[in-house]
Amino acid sequence: MIGVLIVTHGDFGKELLKSAELIVGKQSHVMTLGLFHGDSVESLRENISKAIDELDEGDGVLVFVDLYGGSPSNATAMNMEKTLTNSRFECITGVNLPMVLEALTMRTSYTLERLKEHCKQMGHLGIKDLYRELYSSEEHIKKANDWR
Repeated sequence: MIGVLIVTHGDFGKELLKSAELIVGKQSHVMTLGLFHGDSVESLRENISKAIDELDEGDGVLVFVDLYGGSPSNATAMNMEKTLTNSRFECITGVNLPMVLEALTMRTSYTLERLKEHCKQMGHLGIKDLYRELYSSEEHIKKANDWR
């Protein structure tokens, strides 16, 4: 089974996992790590390394981070040499709930690379203009454009 690690600023990852588990039930082989005021990036890097080692049962680990270029992303990038040694992981930035739900429900069916690509796609597909989704007929679009 592919492990899942969510690394974010603060408790965002922890709460994201709680929301996902509300929908799909309690999950195993999942961890969250948060970076809080006063924490060092080096300490987070070490915790990410340990978490990847713990979660990798041979199929790899999919790591989600909240913000490309942020400290959780940078600390994860510092561990990329692991992909050349014993632990395999992939990382996606910009985590959202649709991505996490897909990872948790499809991780026994896909390879790590395929799961990564699938989660990226589902993350994009999960972002909608609700008004346009609900009222996408030509008549509704004309009314919306007149209103705006």
